[in-house]
Amino acid sequence: MVIAQTPTPTPTPSSVLTPAKNLNNDIELLKSQLEFLKNTNVQLGESFNKFVAAMQFTLGIFAFLGVFLSFFVGKNIEDAKKVASQLINREVENKITDLVQSEVESVKRSLQRERVIGSTIVDYYLPSNDTIEPNDCKLLRTRGFDKVRYWNQKKKPKKPVGDIFVLDLINSKLLEGQEFLGLSKEDAENKREDKVKEQINLALDWLDKNTVLVIYVKGRYREIDNLAARVDYYYIPVNAPISLLGIVADSAYVAYGEKQ
Repeated sequence: MVIAQTPTPTPTPSSVLTPAKNLNNDIELLKSQLEFLKNTNVQLGESFNKFVAAMQFTLGIFAFLGVFLSFFVGKNIEDAKKVASQLINREVENKITDLVQSEVESVKRSLQRERVIGSTIVDYYLPSNDTIEPNDCKLLRTRGFDKVRYWNQKKKPKKPVGDIFVLDLINSKLLEGQEFLGLSKEDAENKREDKVKEQINLALDWLDKNTVLVIYVKGRYREIDNLAARVDYYYIPVNAPISLLGIVADSAYVAYGEKQ
C-alpha cells in the first residue's frame, strides 16, 4: 500500500515578519518604556514634594510652640526648658506613684489571703484505720495551713469541727477492694452510693453551720449531686491533689466571710 505524502506548504506573506515591521515594533516598545519612566519620575517628584511639605509643616509647628512657650515664660528659653522638665517629672512621678500603689495593694491582698489561710482550721478525716497521714493532708500544711488536724476511724473528730472539713474517700480505699468483686455493675454502683451516703451523713453530724465540707472523691455520685436538696451547708467535691489545694484555699475565704 502506498501512503500519500502531503506537500510542504509555501509560507504566505502574512506569516513572515519583514525587517521594516520589526523596526516599527521596537520603536513602539521604546516609546512605551520612555512614557513609563516619565510617569514614574512625576510620581516620585510629587511624593518627595509632599514629604518636604509635611516636614516643613511639622518643623513650623514645633517652632511656633517653642516661641509661644518662650513668650509664656517671659521669653526665656531656659525657663521654658525648666517648665517642660518639671511637667515631665511630675507626670513620671504620678505614674510611678500609681504603679507603686497598685503593687502595694496587690501585696496587701496576697498577705491578707495568706493570713486567712494560716488562721483557718482544717479537719481532715480519713475513713480508715491508717494512722499515718496521707500525702494530700501533708500538702495542705505545705500550702500554708498551719492548723490541720488529722482524724481517722480510730480517732474520730468531735464537735465542733473547724472551718473546713475534708472527707477523704480516695486514700481510704473505701470505694474499691475485694467486696466489689463478683458484683454486677449496677450492684457495685449502688454499694458505692450507699457507702458515700453513709460517710457524708457521718460528716454532717460533726459539721458546724459555717463549716465548708470538701468531699475528696473520684467519680460522680448521685448522693453528692442531690446533697443540696437536703442540707444547707457549703460543700464541694474535688478529685485531684492540685484541685484539693486550690479548693481548700478558696474554701478558707468562704469560711472566713461567714465568720465576719
